Amino acid sequence: MAPAIDQPVRLLCIIPISTTGMTDDLTRIYPSTATLQITFLDGRDLDDCPPCIENHAQAIASTNAVLPRAIEYISTQSPHAVLICCFSDHPLVYALGERYGDEVPVTGIFQAALQEATASGGKFGIITTSTSWEQPLKDSIDDLGFGTYSTGVAATGLSPLELESLDRDVVINRIATSSKPLINNGAESIILGCAGMAALEDDILSTLPPSIKTIDGVRSGMTILSRRVEETALTKPVPSLLDHTKTKTAVSRMELMRDRQQIS
Repeated sequence: MAPAIDQPVRLLCIIPISTTGMTDDLTRIYPSTATLQITFLDGRDLDDCPPCIENHAQAIASTNAVLPRAIEYISTQSPHAVLICCFSDHPLVYALGERYGDEVPVTGIFQAALQEATASGGKFGIITTSTSWEQPLKDSIDDLGFGTYSTGVAATGLSPLELESLDRDVVINRIATSSKPLINNGAESIILGCAGMAALEDDILSTLPPSIKTIDGVRSGMTILSRRVEETALTKPVPSLLDHTKTKTAVSRMELMRDRQQIS
């Protein structure tokens, strides 16, 4: 479902948790523009939706809770693409992808960040929240074929909610300290392994060596999906004047034959 070339891309960003702080942060950081209309949807007021996602069981629970709300929005508002804002190989990416296929492109910030980090062949490291995410993320990196580019996954030991609630300097220092082994192992970029880190990116970057860049999967996903939708719009066949003329000629012939039959 590609937009007309002169219309903005409509992007739905889903934050599959019931708390709203991350939604507020991302709405502030990423406002809509003339070319990109962004809508954020979360799991607020859904009884079975977890407040944060710290393991695969919670990822599954959030998928089951948010999926009906996402389907209803897509059915009524017709976004051109969907971005899942949870840094994991989240099952909601696959549930929506299987349902909509190429009609509505879907990706997650995890997949988008890996794609950006390796676009030029460089190595990356990932900073995540709790230690429970280290091994699942390592496994997902290998499963998606990016293992040779990874210098590791390092946990800060903080929960997604603590990224907001703790003193900012404490959080930044923890992230910077956790990044050092990844950089020492050859990482050229540090992927921010939680959508909640997007609000901290400038401060995180200031603590890293000048040659190291940070990658925010939310920004990566928006860029990748916008480009894909725009490319689809540009390559979408447009009926030519010749096609229109052929259609009019065919209709005229049918009308002429019908008139002759009525006369006879």
